[in-house]
Amino acid sequence: MKKILIIVGLIIVFIVGFSIVRDQLIKTTISIVGSSVLGARIEVGGFSLGLMTQSAKISNFRIYNPAGFPQGILLDMPKISVDLDILSMLKGKLHIQSAVVDLKEVDIVTNKDGVLNVDSLKVAQQDKKTDKTKAQKPAKAMPMQIDTMTLSIGSVVVKDYSKEGEPSIQVYDVGIKDKTYKNITSAQQFIVLVLTEAMKPTAIRSAGIYGAATILGVAFLPAGVAGVLTAKDYSQFDFNVNADKAYNVSLDVLKQMGVVKSEDKAARVIKGKIDKNDITIKIEQKEKVSQVTVSARKFMLPQAQIAAGVMYKISERLK
Repeated sequence: MKKILIIVGLIIVFIVGFSIVRDQLIKTTISIVGSSVLGARIEVGGFSLGLMTQSAKISNFRIYNPAGFPQGILLDMPKISVDLDILSMLKGKLHIQSAVVDLKEVDIVTNKDGVLNVDSLKVAQQDKKTDKTKAQKPAKAMPMQIDTMTLSIGSVVVKDYSKEGEPSIQVYDVGIKDKTYKNITSAQQFIVLVLTEAMKPTAIRSAGIYGAATILGVAFLPAGVAGVLTAKDYSQFDFNVNADKAYNVSLDVLKQMGVVKSEDKAARVIKGKIDKNDITIKIEQKEKVSQVTVSARKFMLPQAQIAAGVMYKISERLK
């Protein structure tokens, strides 16, 4: 009986050890092949494959900015869950029957030369291939098919480094929750679909992504400027700091991003301008937290994305 228990124990240890090594190898493969296909570094925080359930979970999937851009994350997906067809994988095709994708944030960056980070991805250069690039052997990725994808997108942060001084920052709440898409046939199509959906509220005209969307068969209609003209002109957040610290940091951020027109520390109100936008920052002490409210208007029209951009910089300092 003792020998049987030892044998069973050894088998369990072997299976667990094999699963860990297998998952690590798959995670590394996703990072290497994906980075080559996109032309930007990819990192996968965690990966687990369930052979019995024919499912997989990926955590902290991140695409970083390509070369020529400030260091930072372009696309942050904390959770991806998929139901797989294991038999198809054994035949050399990644067939995903259903996928649930949680996209926390997309950072769209314009570098000092006026080039967008998304346009520097290989998927955005589908229509710019020369004979030389065609002659080169592309990175070999397993053929992929996603029958159904459910996508949620949090926010898009737009950073512009093309002007001197501090970059301008705008933040858009995309607000896509459990939206369903059908018949995605490649990793490139998956990335372009995610980026085009995320960029809709920003009205950014990305020629590379638009061109890739057309070639890869991704339907896309730019939202236009109407998408940002909402009644809400403010961004509000509670920080676990005292009101004086929140005020000082907010004042410093506004000085860096624009011009301070007036400051009233007693009332905790700061007013100024950023690129012709009128900015007002108010700080209120609420029990153990400080509530910071940033509002922005341009020619009396609400500019929620500008307010959110200022809040983004404040939160970097206070969180």
